[in-house]
Amino acid sequence: MERISARQVQSSERFYRIPKIFVESPLYKPMSTDAKFTYAILKDRFELSLRNNWIDKNGDVYLIYTITELQEILGYGNKKVIKLKKELQEYDLLEEVRQGLNKPNLLYLGNIDYQVPPTEEIHSQPLETAEMSKRHFQKNQGNVKITSQKMSKQHANDTENNETELSNDTNRYEGESSLSDLSISEAFKMGQHGFLSPQLVQKLSLFGKDAKILENKIYQSKRQVEKNYNNLLANQGIYGEVWLQDLERELDKLIFKIKTGEAEGKSIQNVPAYFYKMMIRFWKMALLIEKEHGFLELSGQSEHARKFPDECPSLIAYYYPDKLSETKLNSYLSELSKGVETC
Repeated sequence: MERISARQVQSSERFYRIPKIFVESPLYKPMSTDAKFTYAILKDRFELSLRNNWIDKNGDVYLIYTITELQEILGYGNKKVIKLKKELQEYDLLEEVRQGLNKPNLLYLGNIDYQVPPTEEIHSQPLETAEMSKRHFQKNQGNVKITSQKMSKQHANDTENNETELSNDTNRYEGESSLSDLSISEAFKMGQHGFLSPQLVQKLSLFGKDAKILENKIYQSKRQVEKNYNNLLANQGIYGEVWLQDLERELDKLIFKIKTGEAEGKSIQNVPAYFYKMMIRFWKMALLIEKEHGFLELSGQSEHARKFPDECPSLIAYYYPDKLSETKLNSYLSELSKGVETC
């Protein structure tokens, strides 16, 4: 098994992503969805490995988790976790190395085999049939001769048929809505939005032509805070996925502020600038809480908040029920930064 190296992890994206080949390749199609999801989650945890310098002498990254810890991370029971580990091992995607008595095993993830062509590339043929066809073609390749005259005739017929099919195919779209009928909000929702949730994208779309500008403010402010406090993050980023519910709440605050301001004759003059200022404070609070409580606790609390929003509508409100002043927030972050520098 070829192990994933530290260099590969550092150049990977931070979102839970299930590789397309898991769905398209005949090699991985039989693998259970839970196993595919488990691989994606474990690979995302490599960022923690880099922070802890869990890299062996060969430059390969490993994880250190007990069965109990894996149960907590994956949300499955003991038997289910063991079954998933075994399934990943069968696909050469997981390797365990024993450390000795009373020590958890080292977990290495294997690289995905991209040499197997996706299903559509072999025209849905079984692997054996596809290989036989390939050999049959190679064996008889010297006997296949088509004259240029036949080729030209065949090309002419194909072109004529294709034009007829294209004409008939175009008729299918008659009576359907054209691109000009698509609203700005609908077009915005069709785009790519990083880690933002569908609910958040839906709320942003209410701003019409300003939706994309406000979305950019979310990312710009996050990058600015990460840049300002890079020493705290050690070149890592704030875990945006954990804060989706809180982001929705921030957007609700903005909408409320805009509507009440309009009703009172105190409209916000520059909504994007106002929102950017809100987001700077938001990401600073997110950073503070991440550093105080750690990713594992936050991830669990975020999942609980998603399932029971009435109990925990906001992570920030959960950890800081009394709103921090800007002065205190900056002071707390400054203290954390000094602690890192001292270490």
